[in-house]
Amino acid sequence: MLEAYSKHRSLGLLEAQLPTGVEQVRDELNRLLENEPRNTRALFLLARCFSLGDDLSNAKRTFETLIEQDPDNVSAKTELAKIYFEDNSPRDTIRLLADVTSVRPEIDENWRLLSEALKQDGQIEASQDALEQHDMIKAFNDKLQLAEQAFVRADLKAADEICRHLLQLVPNEPRAFRMLARIARQLGHHEFSTNHLVRYVEAIPGDVALGLEYARSLLESRMYQEALKQCQRLIEVAPESIDIYELKAEVLYFLGQYEGAIEIYRELSKVPDKSALSLLHLGKVLKTVGDIPEATLCYQQAIKNNPTLGQAYWELADLKTYRFSEDEVSSMKAMLDTGKLPALDRVLVEFALGKALEDADQFQESFEHYLSANTGYATIRPFRYTSQNAEFKSTFSAEYFLDKKDIGDSSDAPIFVVGLPRSGTTLVEQILSSHSLIDATQELDEIVSIARALNDPDGPQRYPQTMANLSSSQIRDFAQRYLAYAQTYRGQAPYFVDKAPHNFQHIGLIKTLLPNAKIIDVRRNPMASGWSLYRQFFADSYLFSYNLESIGKYYKDYVELMTHWQTVLPEQILTIQYEDLVTDLPASLDTLLNYCGLNFEEACLRFHLNSRAVATPSSEQVRQPLYTSALEHWKNYDEFLSPLKQALEDHSHSTAS
Repeated sequence: MLEAYSKHRSLGLLEAQLPTGVEQVRDELNRLLENEPRNTRALFLLARCFSLGDDLSNAKRTFETLIEQDPDNVSAKTELAKIYFEDNSPRDTIRLLADVTSVRPEIDENWRLLSEALKQDGQIEASQDALEQHDMIKAFNDKLQLAEQAFVRADLKAADEICRHLLQLVPNEPRAFRMLARIARQLGHHEFSTNHLVRYVEAIPGDVALGLEYARSLLESRMYQEALKQCQRLIEVAPESIDIYELKAEVLYFLGQYEGAIEIYRELSKVPDKSALSLLHLGKVLKTVGDIPEATLCYQQAIKNNPTLGQAYWELADLKTYRFSEDEVSSMKAMLDTGKLPALDRVLVEFALGKALEDADQFQESFEHYLSANTGYATIRPFRYTSQNAEFKSTFSAEYFLDKKDIGDSSDAPIFVVGLPRSGTTLVEQILSSHSLIDATQELDEIVSIARALNDPDGPQRYPQTMANLSSSQIRDFAQRYLAYAQTYRGQAPYFVDKAPHNFQHIGLIKTLLPNAKIIDVRRNPMASGWSLYRQFFADSYLFSYNLESIGKYYKDYVELMTHWQTVLPEQILTIQYEDLVTDLPASLDTLLNYCGLNFEEACLRFHLNSRAVATPSSEQVRQPLYTSALEHWKNYDEFLSPLKQALEDHSHSTAS
């Protein structure tokens, strides 16, 4: 991997020495070409050296050699055309530029040169046509540049309007569509982005930037296998591109192929300008597989390489077992005092400081930093809480389930673990997956993806209302889609756990597709789980968690909706109380296994010895024996949690005190 990159980088360093240092660069290139005579980039740079030294004869000969080896090299043909034009060979210039402009019509300067060559050859009318093409394409390119500038300054509306106008002028123009896809990806409309990019990738397979954009869209659409295939294809096209390997490592991580991701990140950490971020990513994968000592070293080295990398401080804090030194706390405070940290880095350092001061029992100052962190991220990603409960309750009635009874797939393999994040769902998953008949997977997102797919693109209805219109065959197809997706992450055991807390909203969908699926709802004292949410950075996964009042509203909606599911699906959902789990594991385990129809296994009591990979914030906690010290930890912050209490106070199930 790094061999191709190193060669590419070496040539880049040589190119950076031009236009001065021509002789030295030329000598280096000649030495390189003795061993690699078909290195097309080296040949191109050598030809440029001849051009810069006014040795047009050798420049022409070298470009011609390069084009023989690489007939599709547009840059070489363009440069050779310029030499032919300077050499008063208009016919040769026209021949090359006619080819170039047919392949890459968007390069406006080539049309200008073609116009001049046609004029030199006496083809006045054709020259004028080429000049008009130049003017039209340059105007188009200038507007596309305005769209790019708008995108960079986050004015997505302006960028979108410019691109749509350009596509009215030139339908199917790939650069404008690529920009629209980037805008869609930025807004989270990943399916739109993926669907619009695929045809251009197929039409222009050699465009690495386009291919990378498509692969990222596949990744963010959770189409991991397809994203991996795209990365493999791009590596064959451009093995020197580090960006492809970075993306491939990320895809491997989401596929649970951790060793492959670790191998790539170890290599990338040797690249100077990629080192800090690669160490950060390497640490996250190592944490997932349970290698905490090396993960810690990776985060610490990332900070040494980039002292303002806020995420590295947060990742250390998120290890839960890590304790910051006084020097580290002072360093974080000093960074905040400068006021120069980028907004996201500042948020992450604030979260890390909140945890560091919490561990030092400095609760008031700790809360101040947690408050700054949450307020800061809510500013970066504004969020307004809205409830969907009414839609779910009206769609998924008792009558609905009678009508859809036994239509879905009969598989009883899935065991869905749902609840509020930070409520003990990972612990239940760890306990269950310690049983020999149950596989762990990941926090699978396929149920959410299916819910998105059920939005009617051509009509007014959206999920969940569209559920009422599904045919029996559509229901079974979606069920098979889910089971096929889950198969990638499970082993050979007859059952598997799908632990995605937010799936409590989609129990109606789950029981439609998979009526025999088990549902385990994990409950925790809302003050404890609410506080645990507030002190955790989830990025964009749970935007409600950056505001105490929103957390309270979310909890109330969660309990209200779970009450509905229990009513319309009587005796089909098991509720487990986290506090009971940690104070009397044998009794809770007996309840869990009886519900799943499984016999007792001692390994479930020794769940902390389970060596499986865990990719959630609770990864270190579930690798320890049970402890009760965290049950009332929230009370250290009791005086600061009034907004959460206020939001919960009317709820009859609140255990706040």
